[in-house]
Amino acid sequence: MILRDSDGNIVFSACHSIRHCSGPLQAELLACHEGLNLALQWSTLPVDIEVDCMDAVRLIKSPTLDRSPHMMLVQEIRRLFGERDNSIAHVSRNQHVVSHTLAGFGRSEGRTAVWLRSGPADVPLLCRNELIMR
Repeated sequence: MILRDSDGNIVFSACHSIRHCSGPLQAELLACHEGLNLALQWSTLPVDIEVDCMDAVRLIKSPTLDRSPHMMLVQEIRRLFGERDNSIAHVSRNQHVVSHTLAGFGRSEGRTAVWLRSGPADVPLLCRNELIMR
């Protein structure tokens, strides 16, 4: 997870080691929940979440009651979305280089960590390169 301000600067980056997960959809929902929860604590501004899992976006945006195995997690994410004028959007996987780098770090290190105004390994450099590419 990474939170950036409107200029693209890192507010925080984080990774979370998931011990038990039923699959990619649950992993994406868990990351969305954790990232939104942290973003609401570290910023008073609306939060725009970008995920590369269309199924996660559909579940969260759906106006109907979710009856999937992920029901409780989806309801909690919706509750957090209601705290502010937040949004969620689907983006392609190649637009998530920084997030995938953080996810890989969490998997390889097997730990949960948060970095304020920075990140592990190549994250700050990847963020600077993205700003240059804009």
